[in-house]
Amino acid sequence: MATTEQIATLCDILDIDNDGSITPDTPLNELQGWDSMAVIMVSYYIFEHFQRRVQSNELRNCTTVQQVLDLMQAK
Repeated sequence: MATTEQIATLCDILDIDNDGSITPDTPLNELQGWDSMAVIMVSYYIFEHFQRRVQSNELRNCTTVQQVLDLMQAK
């Protein structure tokens, strides 16, 4: 999955508009929807689509969009 598609997916999960301003370098704390519920939803998305379990603390330790995208791609 391309980075642009991954960012779009993350925006869908967080229910925020993807106006092109979100990049891999965007800090997660700048995303309106990034909270404890988002961590759960992203973890579930990764499990459902990649059949991998990601611990919530792994996601909570992420500080940028790229770090979340890396977890989506990790095998």
